[in-house]
Amino acid sequence: MERDLYGSDLQLLVESYNEGFGLGVDIHVAKSGDIGTVSGRENLGQAILHRLLTRKGELIEIGHPDYGSRLYELIGEPNNERTRELVSMYIKECLIQEPRVKEIVRLKVTPVPDNRSAVTVDINVLPIKSKVPMNLVFPFYLEVG
Repeated sequence: MERDLYGSDLQLLVESYNEGFGLGVDIHVAKSGDIGTVSGRENLGQAILHRLLTRKGELIEIGHPDYGSRLYELIGEPNNERTRELVSMYIKECLIQEPRVKEIVRLKVTPVPDNRSAVTVDINVLPIKSKVPMNLVFPFYLEVG
């Protein structure tokens, strides 16, 4: 049921880069050579992360003008309370467009203690037709390089 409700897709690996900007994505290939897939809640989590990390308007040419978030607008901003509030606002703005998310239960944006250019984003959402929330935690980098 979850597979039908939340869909299936290629499994994409998100990796932090030590050099350069933020996060990178690659297709997961198993040792057998098969391309990995995700389905159900795992697919929903992956879809939320990719929606957040895609620049809003980036997919306009393929018919999705509102897909993505405005988080990229915050690159270069200081890691202060105002910026963290904007991170939270842009995430909420993006998540309400995800049809598989019924409710944002909790959203917390906190500075990373040892990295003044990064924040940790902790999202707890209630998927549609579910009573069990799901959690997604990822870093967001305010500086390039």
